[in-house]
Amino acid sequence: MRVYLPMSHSDLVRFLADQRFEADKLFAPTPAFLSDNQECDDEEIEYRLSVLAGEAAREVRLSKTAPGLVLAIELDQAQCGESDEDSLTLTAPIIWSQVQCALLLPADGDELIWFATQEIAQELDGWK
Repeated sequence: MRVYLPMSHSDLVRFLADQRFEADKLFAPTPAFLSDNQECDDEEIEYRLSVLAGEAAREVRLSKTAPGLVLAIELDQAQCGESDEDSLTLTAPIIWSQVQCALLLPADGDELIWFATQEIAQELDGWK
């Protein structure tokens, strides 16, 4: 299942270093979210969830000029805990190999910018 994790810059640095991360909340296609968005196809569902995560990421930025940071993650079903309207909790940590890409929501924009996992470490300093 594809989920979206809003992160602070310091959490992303720690995740890269440790290669594992204990997340509190991930935006996910929960039964309630899918029911509320029945008119959407899979791509639209993923887009809406990534935008919600981007907006949440703006709340944990280091500064008002820093981008919102979101990781797209492929979860195993066994990691999924309780679900809410548009999010779920985890029963196990995320490991770095589950990260599919990074999405940035610029401070002055509303379009998410995609970065491959191989680009995250080299771009990280510019995302403060």
